[in-house]
Amino acid sequence: MSKTAILEPMQYALTASRHPQHRRCGVPGFARLLWICLILLAAAPFRSCAEADSAPYARDAFTPLYRAAAKYILAETGTARGNCIVFGAETGRLAWELAKSDRFRVLGVEDNVENVAAGRRALHAADLYGDRITLQAGTLTNLRYRDYAAAVVVSDTIIATGRCEGSAAEMFRMVRPDGGIALIGQPAGAPNPLPREHLESWLREAGLAYRITDDAHGVWARIDRGPLPGAGEWTHNLADVGNTTCSGDTRTSSRVVPLWFGEPGPAVMTDRHWRSHAPLYKHGRMFIPGNDRIICIDAYNGAGLWELGVPNSSRIAMMRDAGFLALASDLLYVAIEKRCLQVDVATGRIAGELAVPVAGMDWGYVATDGDDLFGSAQTPGASYLAARTGRGAIGNQLGRGNERLIITSTSLFCLNRKTAKLRWKYNARSAIANATICMDERSVYFIESTAAQAVSDTDGRIPLAVFTEGAGEHVTCLDRSTGKVLWRHQRDLLLRHVMHLSCAHGVVLAGGCRSHKGDFWYHLRAYSAADGQPIWERDIPSTYGTGDTDHGKQDKHAMIIGNAVYLKQGNFDLKTGKPLGYRFPTSSCADCSSSLKHIFSRNNGCPSVFSLNGTGRGEALCPVMRPGCYISIIPAGGIVVLPALSAGCTCGYTLQTSIGWLPR
Repeated sequence: MSKTAILEPMQYALTASRHPQHRRCGVPGFARLLWICLILLAAAPFRSCAEADSAPYARDAFTPLYRAAAKYILAETGTARGNCIVFGAETGRLAWELAKSDRFRVLGVEDNVENVAAGRRALHAADLYGDRITLQAGTLTNLRYRDYAAAVVVSDTIIATGRCEGSAAEMFRMVRPDGGIALIGQPAGAPNPLPREHLESWLREAGLAYRITDDAHGVWARIDRGPLPGAGEWTHNLADVGNTTCSGDTRTSSRVVPLWFGEPGPAVMTDRHWRSHAPLYKHGRMFIPGNDRIICIDAYNGAGLWELGVPNSSRIAMMRDAGFLALASDLLYVAIEKRCLQVDVATGRIAGELAVPVAGMDWGYVATDGDDLFGSAQTPGASYLAARTGRGAIGNQLGRGNERLIITSTSLFCLNRKTAKLRWKYNARSAIANATICMDERSVYFIESTAAQAVSDTDGRIPLAVFTEGAGEHVTCLDRSTGKVLWRHQRDLLLRHVMHLSCAHGVVLAGGCRSHKGDFWYHLRAYSAADGQPIWERDIPSTYGTGDTDHGKQDKHAMIIGNAVYLKQGNFDLKTGKPLGYRFPTSSCADCSSSLKHIFSRNNGCPSVFSLNGTGRGEALCPVMRPGCYISIIPAGGIVVLPALSAGCTCGYTLQTSIGWLPR
């Protein structure tokens, strides 16, 4: 379990302080946070509360009451895990009962310092205080912690005294969005009964919408926190099934404050130069592809939720391949070799696996939308894997070496993800470029090649010069429900380094890069999603308006943000191709991600945000950090998260940690 900043002596890291002088992610303050984090990581390994030799509290009349309360809370909060705050912790008895489940790391906050001292003594005496459970003194009307610090918030004071202490609004501020729960109440039979009307009045004063039960379990109020209005998602490598590279989030800002920082650190990540898969986000959870593992954290407070080792899963060179992760509300799909794992998003347990419906082939592309699961069949071993690829083999330096191989598939298919029944299969009799497969609500689009050498390829890796030989490239559209070909057109795409396809708002956009006239040129070709007919095209040198000389610039992916297409060299109306006048002010070798209001990338080496309004001048999110070389900054859920994807960085940015920011 992650030692992400939450427990004492890490309260500074949890809160990042609400005081104005600490609201910028500057060097001195952040260095202090790092130093505290290093102290915690050097501490002795935690000892599970469930393995304790003795209970910290003597048995008395309250013992069955607390056990009943903990049993009810654990049952009612279902699969919730991560951070739990006991708002009004008394001496820590409810905190102890909840920590025994190992589902939570429990922080008890109490305004009576004598109660805090007594609870600490009891927990220390039983050798239980520290990593899984801690108590802190605090004012229940103005806590020191950042917003969204916990997945679950409960109260011991209400159980012990029958009184609603502190501010209900402050209590609810701690509950993380999109799945967080406040469960406040008292079991039946308490010596100091809680009047239902007092509980309801306390919650109403804070303007909270609650659901109250008054039965054999006692009096309990439940407040579920939904998603933040305007919050976006990032469910596939390029954000969505349309490959737009835009989360759709409307809450981002050029001003941010640190929300949390901590694990996972760089030691479990794939080297940044290999350009591994982007992190994914949905319903408050972030899924980070580490080195042959998937790591799930609470995106709002950094709490480690689970980790799953998946050997030979670290697919790299993602600018030339399809994503191997796809995220639904209930399952994370992981394409690995000849199968696709179905991983429960709440627990990390493998719920099942699906086989490629083509004998002897690997599972290449994977995507999910609704009840559909899409995949492609590719030659075994076609995708680059970190465990099997020598450093530098996929490269990003300038020169002819950039004309590297793209990964291709031989067929596409669609399964019902609930029943695993095959809905349709498209046997291509061609080479399908994995990085071009995308879809909207009606159709699936991709670029395939009928060039003789591409069709006869036996290893699934093809140079784009071969893929496009003899005008062999075709843009193809299938009916998403049946797999039937709706249209298919030969198009000269001129591409040599990378080739992508995206779709949105009735437009299919082909893009990529080649060397031409002593420069790298980006080519955009827009087609009608209805019939595949050309709408507009643009040919843009990489130095157009930017003076861009960065290595890695040839690998850039166009972003579809709203009704416009964005490249580093400018933006264009999606429907007409008309230039709209936007320019990035500086160069960046990392790929970009975006929300509906901002673009996120590397700027002068550090993670930065670029507003889509005004000049587009970049603002540093944190000047002492460095993002990864591919898509690593995820603006979704109403926040911005950067996992420690700068592993292997030899540049002058040595502060390597995962971090979340709250837009202001």
